[in-house]
Amino acid sequence: MKEQNIHRMTLTIPFTILHLIDEIINEKLKDGENKSTANRTAIALDMLKIGARVLKKKREEGGNQDVSLDEKLALIADSVLKTELRVDSMFEFANTKPQDIDQRMMNQYGYDVVKKKFSEVDYKVNYFFRQK
Repeated sequence: MKEQNIHRMTLTIPFTILHLIDEIINEKLKDGENKSTANRTAIALDMLKIGARVLKKKREEGGNQDVSLDEKLALIADSVLKTELRVDSMFEFANTKPQDIDQRMMNQYGYDVVKKKFSEVDYKVNYFFRQK
């Protein structure tokens, strides 16, 4: 007996996808296609083949180009920390009378100091997320 390149497998298909498959079957039957080619197994197999081709092409084009979870967390942490620095600086100046702003306050909350703290935040966030 010849060896075939067909491997039998049982898959559990979620109801959401099953409803989509049923909609596709109804459309194909309305278009005049016969039931031998417009059935759940044939449609599910076509969907599997299409998905496999998409994943193969994605892998060939340079692997996973999606943003990783660590990159997303780094972006969020960076944004939160910088926003906190800006807000602290703005509220400190907003709650102070102009005549009460002295050099000590400028050294603590001024533009150049906040800008320097931004670069420190960048360094610390990058260092932390590179270590993981």
